[in-house]
Amino acid sequence: MLVNGNFGSGSFSPGWTVSTPSGSCGAFTTGATIITTSYCRDNSCVEDGCGSRADEVSQSFTAVAGQAYFISFWLSGSGSGSGVSATVTLS
Repeated sequence: MLVNGNFGSGSFSPGWTVSTPSGSCGAFTTGATIITTSYCRDNSCVEDGCGSRADEVSQSFTAVAGQAYFISFWLSGSGSGSGVSATVTLS
């Protein structure tokens, strides 16, 4: 149902929208949010270049009311002991 669901195109396009709802990284920027192949579970993955603010990747798709859907993803932390979280919103 998702377009470019595993980021296999090597970019967010087609399909994904990237935003930084918490504001810019400011002095804490380590780089832009990018598609990478380093430390990924499969193929390509998203690397958040802003250690101090959450980034958001989103995609719209059409779902059928009453149909069951399975949402699955891998989330990796930095190993620094800091909290890592993800939120999935369906609306």
